[in-house]
Amino acid sequence: MPRLLSTITKVLRGLKFSVGQSYIPPKDRFAEYGEGTVLVSPIVAIRPENIYLGDHCYIAGDSVMYAITKKIIIKKYFVAARGLHISTGSHERRVGKFLGQITEAEKNHDIGLDKDVIINEDVWAGFNVSIMAGVTIGRGATLAAGAVVTRSVPPYAIWGGVPAKHIKFYWSIEQILKHESLLYPEGERFTREELVHIFNQYDD
Repeated sequence: MPRLLSTITKVLRGLKFSVGQSYIPPKDRFAEYGEGTVLVSPIVAIRPENIYLGDHCYIAGDSVMYAITKKIIIKKYFVAARGLHISTGSHERRVGKFLGQITEAEKNHDIGLDKDVIINEDVWAGFNVSIMAGVTIGRGATLAAGAVVTRSVPPYAIWGGVPAKHIKFYWSIEQILKHESLLYPEGERFTREELVHIFNQYDD
């Protein structure tokens, strides 16, 4: 899948320079397209009817969102640098068939190769980040440039590498509590107990 997305990106770059513009589906083709959200050309959104974009999101060019059978759900104030790749699917390997012979229609969807991707509020993705099927990105997380995210990321954490791993939490628990008290209604904030539990799962 990463190779396929890389090929699509290269084709897009060629179109951009040869034609001078690139296609982005109209806003009404998306399942949801939030107020103030901006997609910068060139971008490919495969099956935009399965893509939900919250308010005030910004996704830079050379990006691909691949949502053939499952959903991409991006909540408000997500920001991504150039080269974002999000995929809700994966190729199937089958005895007696070449990888490229198995079409999307023939793929066995009962074995869980395709899964939703969920990106929560206030997430930052650096240059050339790839987010793979089944991943949930926690609120306020930072994904370092070049990260390949294959498992879910806790809130307010910095993850990087190939595959991406926990580096550290961006703020202390006290800073997160203050930050959320200024931005989120009381019922939507993390409690101290929840944050302590999350922090205790990772060694900083």
